[in-house]
Amino acid sequence: MKKSNWIILAVLAVAAGFFLWLWYYLGFNFVDDPFDLVLAVVWWAVVVVLVIGIHTAEKRRQQRVRTVFVGDGAVFNSEKGLMSFEGTKPMQDVVASILENLKYDFTREDLPERDEFDAKYFIRTKEFDVEKKDETQAEEAPLPADPAQPSGSADASEPKKWTGEVVVVETKEERPFDTPEELAAILASLDQKAA
Repeated sequence: MKKSNWIILAVLAVAAGFFLWLWYYLGFNFVDDPFDLVLAVVWWAVVVVLVIGIHTAEKRRQQRVRTVFVGDGAVFNSEKGLMSFEGTKPMQDVVASILENLKYDFTREDLPERDEFDAKYFIRTKEFDVEKKDETQAEEAPLPADPAQPSGSADASEPKKWTGEVVVVETKEERPFDTPEELAAILASLDQKAA
């Protein structure tokens, strides 16, 4: 949820508390049936549970969108689809370029069949944040057709926070990482095993 949504929710919660206090201060609890008060409290409890549920579901959906499957010469992301590449750019930079340009909209591509794309491993990203060197130029630069090529400017963005796990498809082995450096070490070890 956006920060402004949390602020609105906090203001509404304070207002609800104030009106509850006012209800008792003005003596409405003697006039009206107490069931109205119980109904109001239950209503706000339901609203709070719904807000927490929606927030949790959205965080899970965004995490699924950030998952990138890696195969030989191709990567797949549910928002961007299947992308082939040829180049010497490190896989970490290719995946970072994809994650940096996600819109988190509700378009979804299906995972290709195994004969079309054979994933060796996938990177499940929990948190990803980049430090852009040139904000205006980075926002205007579109995602390159070839994710192995730099994203339009010499001032590429560097991930400052990247946590998640790499899962090897064949063995179901999960390797967690907490920094971009740990991810680079994991990907280097996977490349050595494949060679």
